[in-house]
Amino acid sequence: MKRVGQRGFALFEAIVIVGVVAIVALAGWNIYRLNQKDSSSAPAAQTVKVVPLAPDITSVGDLDKAAQTLDQTQIDTVSDTAQLDKDLASF
Repeated sequence: MKRVGQRGFALFEAIVIVGVVAIVALAGWNIYRLNQKDSSSAPAAQTVKVVPLAPDITSVGDLDKAAQTLDQTQIDTVSDTAQLDKDLASF
């Protein structure tokens, strides 16, 4: 028997809404938990090695000084990608 002008939610509709909210909450909780696990495994701080700057070149003699300074820099051990990663994450 159908009532005319029925207002409100039926029990079935309420159960469906609660189920959808529960599924969304569970998915959000799992994503939050995975992000917390990933951030805790990342290193807290990195040591930064100071690399000497090449001197300003104002004459031909300065080219040799700049070449020596740049040759002393070991790019493989100085590589710090933290700033690059930060800039890429902002895109």
